[in-house]
Amino acid sequence: MTDLIADAQLEAELRELAPRLDRVEAPAPPPRLVERTLRLASAELQRAPALAPGVAAPEARLPAGFRRELARLVAATLPLLALVLAWDWFLLREGAAWLAAWLPAGLAFALVTAYVAGSLGWLALTYASLPLFAYRRTRLRLGSSNG
Repeated sequence: MTDLIADAQLEAELRELAPRLDRVEAPAPPPRLVERTLRLASAELQRAPALAPGVAAPEARLPAGFRRELARLVAATLPLLALVLAWDWFLLREGAAWLAAWLPAGLAFALVTAYVAGSLGWLALTYASLPLFAYRRTRLRLGSSNG
């Protein structure tokens, strides 16, 4: 069966089915359901946006001390960042040669490259989380000093 024949048969069957489908009417929803849905939707639209259920939307402004806390966290992680980057650079230069003694050169290079890519991925995730961590620490400090 070719596509043209299948399409012609399909069109004929749809033409035969169309009048029967036109006679089917979907019932209107009950007015109480429409009222309730509109009332709930209006109430939901009037609420402040949330990040997730039960989590309030963030404030428009960052809390006082956020930048200082973020700078402190970044400064505390810089020595480790330098160490990890130096290790990754060393592995890229020497790791494949070490592994090539036991593995084929291509596989050794692929393993070292995969390790370094994973390491850089974890660094990216770590540094991306620092603003969230700084925000939480700042909020906790402000909450404890106000209470």
